[in-house]
This record gives sequence, structure tokens and C-alpha cells, in this order.
Amino acid sequence: MTKEEYLDLYERSLNGDCSPEELIRLQQYEDDFCFSDDADSDEVLKEKIYNRLSASISQEENVKRLFPWKAVAAAAAVLLVVASGFLYFNGHLQQRNKPLAAVAEKTPVIKQDITPATSKAVLILSDGTEVELNKATEGQIAAQGNTTVNKSGNGQLVYQLTDKPPTTSLAVFNTLAIPRGGQYNLTLPDGSKIWLNAASKLRFPTQFTGKERMVELEGEAYFEVAHNQQQPFVVKVKGMQVEVLGTHFNVMAYADEASINTTLLEGKVRLRNEGTAAVILNPGQEGIFTGSKGFKVNKADIEQVMSWKNGYFIFNDEDLTSIMRKISRWYNVDIEYSSGTKKLSFAGSISRFKNVTEVLNMLALTGTVQFKIEAGKITVIN
Repeated sequence: MTKEEYLDLYERSLNGDCSPEELIRLQQYEDDFCFSDDADSDEVLKEKIYNRLSASISQEENVKRLFPWKAVAAAAAVLLVVASGFLYFNGHLQQRNKPLAAVAEKTPVIKQDITPATSKAVLILSDGTEVELNKATEGQIAAQGNTTVNKSGNGQLVYQLTDKPPTTSLAVFNTLAIPRGGQYNLTLPDGSKIWLNAASKLRFPTQFTGKERMVELEGEAYFEVAHNQQQPFVVKVKGMQVEVLGTHFNVMAYADEASINTTLLEGKVRLRNEGTAAVILNPGQEGIFTGSKGFKVNKADIEQVMSWKNGYFIFNDEDLTSIMRKISRWYNVDIEYSSGTKKLSFAGSISRFKNVTEVLNMLALTGTVQFKIEAGKITVIN
């Protein structure tokens, strides 16, 4: 694959236009900036990185403009570090002639590598029956009222209405639970599509009746809602609701995060808390709900927000503890800190389908943090 083909695939992946086969090609592609096991090759590659970054630094003063995300990804996820408000990586590269052994000291101590998440989920039916979807065969796996539940390839669950009349007037609810180290896609009986991130849970009816289509979310999901003006779609999360008619949006509502973030890509949504306060989001905006502090609306970093769905980690001056929470969910691994954490922020991009050591190596190569991996646990040393 040429660099131009890589960039084209990467851009199309950000728009969700890649086929599964193209995503696999993209994730397996090794750019010529990837570090090797050969010391001489590494010195040449480090020199290339330094020359490219130095040329950029001489032209731009703004860090965010200096390293646009597509360029960073095309350079095989070269990571930058901002520590205490300063561009650390620039200073680090000025010491590029240091022996590689000095860099190797910062790489993870590995007892056992950890593979990335796979298509894995548990479907909890209305009678409490649990179905492990990664073990279930393709095809129909259940019937819920007048709705069939079907597993298709590539980690997808599809609900389809039948011609049979409903057996009860009461709503029948199912729950799709995604563990740490998993992800799954769901198509609801109205045609709405939902992508669920690791450590997430969605509760939903097997058929939408009444004045609205309501689902309940824990964790993170991306929604493409089928338009139905007579039956608005409502996502209920802790302390607030997202109300839509038909639109594309992302909701991040993990219990260990300080806020609920709703990012709108297309259409219009109303965010409402349990009281009376409400805000309207337009495309490109992000609504941040912090409970007692209410709502705040910002311009959204769409590429960063959607990176999880498109198969990437993208960090935009993101603090280390936030990054490690994402790593914990995706790789199903516990995180410990050997001492108090320094305030470090990182920027960069790397495929989520790399083993965890490759992600940690990119962070460790900045020289600001070290990691130890042992017995399914990552210890952060900084």
C-alpha cells in the first residue's frame, strides 16, 4: 500500500465509509515511521521524524495547527507530549543522539502482552436468559414477542419485526451488555443503528410503542437514528435525556468520567436534565452535562470523539489518567499507579487494534512515563 492509498483509506475510515476488509488492511498497514528491532534502522527513522517535525516547527507556532490529526496518523502515530503547559516532545527530540538504550529504559516491562478488544457482548433477554453473542452461531438466536433477534457477521445484532400480532400489550425489554475488551453493533426494530463501545450497556424495547422510542444507556455509544417525526427517539442516561427525531450523535456517559458528553454530527438534539433545564445542539457542537453545574455547549472535536468507532485512539492534549481509563476499558486490564501521577498531557493517534504494548511504547518513547505489564495489570510509573 502506498502512502497516498493509506491516507485515502484513513480519511474514508473517519467518515465511516470503509468496508470491514479495508479497515483490516488499514489496521495492519505498517508505515515507514514504525520503530523496528534494529538499532540502526531506528536511528534513521528517528532522524526522519526529527527532520519532519523540525521543519513543521519552523513554520508554525500553534501546536494544534502544527500537527493535524491526519498528518499524525500518516506518520504512524508519532506522539507529542505537553507537560505543564510546554511542548515536551520538541525538547526531547533535541536529545535525539542519545543511545537507544536510554529510550529502551522507558519502554514497558512485559510479562504478558494484552490483545485489543473483539466483537464480544452478552444479550440479556426479557426472561433473564443470557446469550454470549461471540459464542452464538449466526442466524436467528431468539424470538421476543413479535420480533426476531438475529446475529449476523462482523459483530452485529439485528432486531426485525414479524407479521405476527403482539402477544402482550406490555413492553418487552432486552439488554445488550458489552464487557471491557469488547464492542458490538445493534440494529433496532425501527431501523436505528447503534455502535456500542467497550464497558457499555443498552436497555431497549423489542418493539417501539407509544409516543416515543426510549432506550437507556450506560457507557458510550454512537447512534444513527431512523427518522420518525411522530415518535421521537430518546436516550436516557444518568441524570439527563437526549431527545431527537432522526440524527447522528455520540453519547459518552461512563460512570468513572466526570461528565456526560453528547456530540452531534447531523440533525438536531435537545439535551434535558431531570429538572427543567434544556439546551439545543446543532451539528458540530458538544453538550457537556456535569450534574449540579448543568450544561455547557462547546465546539466539538468530531475526529477525536468518533475515533473509537473508526478504530483509533486519538488524543488531543489528553491527560494521562483519561488515556489510561480508555486503555483499561478497551484492553480489559486494570490500571495501577506506582505513585502520585504527574500532570502529563499527550497528543497523537494510533490504531486501537494494536496490542497494548504498542500503544504504551508510543507513550513511553516520549521519556515522561514508564509502564510495567504483569498478570493482566498495567502499572504506571512516572
